[in-house]
Amino acid sequence: MKKLVLASVALAALWSCAIVGSSAFAQASGQAEGTSAACAPPTIKDAAEYNAYANATSQSSPTAKAEAIEAFLQQYPNSVAKKDMLVALMDAYRGGGNVPKTLDAAKRLLQVDPDNLRALTFVVYLEHQQSNGNQQMLDDAAQYAQKGLSAPKDPCEAQADYDKVKELATPVFYSAIGADDAAKKDYKGAIDAYTKELQSYKDPAQTTVVPALLDTYYLGNAYVSLDPKDAQNQKMAVWFLTRFAAFAKPPYQQQALAAAEYWYTKFHCGQNDATCRSNPPQGFAQVQQLAGVPANVFPPAEYNPSQAPPPPSPADLAHTAIVSSAGCSNVTPAPPPAPPAGSAPAAEPAAAPAAAPAATAAAGAPPVTVPPDCSTSLKNMALSDKEFILSNGTAADQQVIWSVMNGVTAEVPGVVISATPDSVQMAVSQDAQQSQKADFTVNMKTPLKDKDVPKQGDKVTYIATFDSYTQNPPMIILKDGEPKAAPPVHHAPVHHATHRSGR
Repeated sequence: MKKLVLASVALAALWSCAIVGSSAFAQASGQAEGTSAACAPPTIKDAAEYNAYANATSQSSPTAKAEAIEAFLQQYPNSVAKKDMLVALMDAYRGGGNVPKTLDAAKRLLQVDPDNLRALTFVVYLEHQQSNGNQQMLDDAAQYAQKGLSAPKDPCEAQADYDKVKELATPVFYSAIGADDAAKKDYKGAIDAYTKELQSYKDPAQTTVVPALLDTYYLGNAYVSLDPKDAQNQKMAVWFLTRFAAFAKPPYQQQALAAAEYWYTKFHCGQNDATCRSNPPQGFAQVQQLAGVPANVFPPAEYNPSQAPPPPSPADLAHTAIVSSAGCSNVTPAPPPAPPAGSAPAAEPAAAPAAAPAATAAAGAPPVTVPPDCSTSLKNMALSDKEFILSNGTAADQQVIWSVMNGVTAEVPGVVISATPDSVQMAVSQDAQQSQKADFTVNMKTPLKDKDVPKQGDKVTYIATFDSYTQNPPMIILKDGEPKAAPPVHHAPVHHATHRSGR
């Protein structure tokens, strides 16, 4: 299966232009200086402290202002103006484009004012953007984000100012929470966070540009990764990947589009439906058209692609192998239909009894009559197909195929997984050999001599008689095993020259 992989570092670069110089940051920081008339500014009684305060706050250059505020805070660490000065310091570093110092100032402000919404916004935004896969930074950003979502309004702040910053901060918070959940493979949590982020934008056009557009991709990828991969999850994955592709720039547009088409085909097109699996897939253009409408942040009612019929189950394939053989068309009933996609599986017993190693899985199934012509065709079936039916078929199909195997002596070639003088376990089928798991056990007629016990990985052939099998784990057991004799070595006749005595 081909799976889309977008370079996270390259995609994150789409945000680089928005980090400290973004309008959201400028507005959030600028709003921080606005207070209601009900709260007077702090009164500094010491003349020297006041002069240092006035000098720092009057600097026009962000760099000079930051230096002056740092000097003030070092000289007057317990000043009544400390909170206001840390707010101004955070803004000065932001204005100068100094990301590390902006983050440091925001964290220092939170030590004085833990619920400061603007400082929380800076910390969450910057730690999220600088995390680069660092789980601790993502965890920290998510914790600050959870705090920010419930941060109350400062009593000295105008309601309009608080509402504006809250509007800017909410998607920043949910984005960080979503990234943290996705990194921890909590895809359900990531879907919830990214969905709330997109819902928090008042103008749908904001979701067509970074950063919301990038999180639209991450939302689609979370749906791709979520288990179970039921119809609804696949539909949502297709939608958000297609929407990202509708507004993204190359090369990310083409990569996301390829992923969207892949998952759309997997969800909507049958395995053998060549028309549906065309390039682009049948009906996908309509999905693109809907996803390209800026107002359609989430799937509209018109987005309702049908789900492809499920592929045949292993039991179906095993049954088909039986009934498609000559003379076997109605020898066993079809397997029961599979439960609908997304339905809850039947409850399993708390402790299912394990099958005995030599138990026949079809024991107890109603007897099945096998016509002679069917029996003949099944005897000629490849050993790998017989094994597949025993491992995956219904009890009736197992019984039919076992009826032509049980007690039959045959050559069994395979790769040794483990061996003792009395028994050799081999991987016979290609799947078993690839996974290096035994699927046949040959119990010897007489113990092997030490020198004849094969080693793991040896290719061997034994002549043995089918005795029993288990379905789970798949294992066919044979008895009276003997190594296949090596073919005799034929030596060319030696002609001796006739010598005559001379006369």
